[in-house]
Amino acid sequence: MKLFEKNLEEEIVVIAEIGVNHAGSLDWILEMLPRLKLAGASAVKFQLFTPDLYSSRSNLARYNYLKSVYISEHDFLKIVDFANELEIPVFATPLSHDWVSFVAEVCGVVKIASGDFTFEPTIRAALKSNATVIASTGAASKEEVLSFVSIANSLRENVVKSVSLLHCIAAYPPPLSQGNLLAIPTLKEISNLTVGFSSHFLEDAPIYSALALGARIFEIHVTDKRERKDIRDHELSRTPAELQEIIKTLGGLDQSLVAKGKKVQPAELEIQNAIRKGVVYSRDLLAGDILSLNELSYARPLNPDVPNFESVLGKRLTRNVSAFHSVSPDDFS
Repeated sequence: MKLFEKNLEEEIVVIAEIGVNHAGSLDWILEMLPRLKLAGASAVKFQLFTPDLYSSRSNLARYNYLKSVYISEHDFLKIVDFANELEIPVFATPLSHDWVSFVAEVCGVVKIASGDFTFEPTIRAALKSNATVIASTGAASKEEVLSFVSIANSLRENVVKSVSLLHCIAAYPPPLSQGNLLAIPTLKEISNLTVGFSSHFLEDAPIYSALALGARIFEIHVTDKRERKDIRDHELSRTPAELQEIIKTLGGLDQSLVAKGKKVQPAELEIQNAIRKGVVYSRDLLAGDILSLNELSYARPLNPDVPNFESVLGKRLTRNVSAFHSVSPDDFS
């Protein structure tokens, strides 16, 4: 599968999830995008919605909060234009179903939130579009995952190339003990789709564990300051500097997972002989002495030209040698 011009069999994708951490400030977004580009993010994601179609007015406080962080089509197009100048892709989660076609047409990639993973108006609209679909599976059962995959296969011919699943724990933040990280290979097995990981954890360890378990797409919440309290997600987000370090570490770890089997690595070759035992003399000897087992012992480093006792037993010394010095072929005629 290719995503944001990357072949996921060879490279990983790291999505910087702004979500609504912008708190409705377009200026904040335009300041963050260059920082996320510099950090190495593959793409930046937002959340788009119509407040009346996302949350009922029964909870007036939440409804008013959503109105305060709402991004209009006009402003999102400004974001897209600026991101194009920076050469970093942006896309969005349509948190209300009326935004699906807009996101699909403008961005070419649609993210389905965990809360909408079983909401057919959104998933069917996304899957009927020409956009690549990334779906988070937070709070979803195995049966619900299989249902989603069945719908995807019924609506698309190229599902494997255009649909992916993200393992996610829909808690903010979840405890480490509930990471359920072995769901990552399970999702791959039951769906045959590319699988990634959307992290809501305070810790970085689950991100790296997810890579080892086969995740190829990573969604990480980002902020300018984790200490901000205006929006819940700041606490579980990463700053651009922290994101950059995660991306660097993920890249190195991903390279370490490429070669299968147990192989000596280039960095090990430099010290391989230094950490292995070689043959040494067990006492001072004179030129002319013939070596027996009594004159030999072992200590670091290994001289590969003298791999063991047998390679020098019975040989006559051509020079004086000292106790506990390494045996060398130059010591013999």
